[in-house]
Amino acid sequence: MKVICTIEARMKSERLPGKVLKKIGNYRSLELQVKRLRKSKLIEDIIIATSNDSSDDQIESFAKLIRTKVYRGSHLDIMERIIKACEFIGGDIIVQTTGDCPLIDHIIVDEVIKKYIDSKDVYDLVGNNIKRSFPIGLDCRVFSLKALVQANRLCADEIHRVHGSTFIYSDEGQKFFKSLNILARIDYNFPEWRLTLDTQEDLNFLNVLNKKIKKDICDVSSLEIINFLKKNQDLVGINKGVRQKEIYEG
Repeated sequence: MKVICTIEARMKSERLPGKVLKKIGNYRSLELQVKRLRKSKLIEDIIIATSNDSSDDQIESFAKLIRTKVYRGSHLDIMERIIKACEFIGGDIIVQTTGDCPLIDHIIVDEVIKKYIDSKDVYDLVGNNIKRSFPIGLDCRVFSLKALVQANRLCADEIHRVHGSTFIYSDEGQKFFKSLNILARIDYNFPEWRLTLDTQEDLNFLNVLNKKIKKDICDVSSLEIINFLKKNQDLVGINKGVRQKEIYEG
């Protein structure tokens, strides 16, 4: 069973256009995310799943520059795009991430993957943000290509299709699938903190963090970041007022 990671990334963004290629210190956000995911011991391949809209030509070019596979598909139907991307590189188990998670942590991702592999006869999907307990930006969901193909046949709701896999654990999907949510340990349990990139305030936070932490941000674990922020609560305030979008908002 081949484990692959898809990163959904587009240049278009309501709150911060071009966010995936914004600079965080010496890295573009997407580059930082890929580098951090490459530290995973269980992910066998990574593919950036972007759209076939001309606005995303830059993402394809950048993916080639950082030697990462890319698949281009529907700009609205992300469920279909993930399926096609997985089929494109021959994956069986999908680790779904989004392009607004530059500080994603391979340690957490591997824990979610391992839990899925160990319990895939019981659960169709294992995730850590079905009910949020980790900081925003450390999210991932793991499921099989087979389950997503089944969801693709069942799901007509455009909102769920634009999120890729939320149908599996929401609404009508719960009749057909069984999902498991992993809750954060107490030392990771800061669900209101934003380690994500969706607004200018988030970008400001990430760049201040990068300067203050005095270590290559690519090599800093999320737990190190959390412990640093506990001692530097003023940094958390930079993007504290940003409202996290709900699923129904797309």
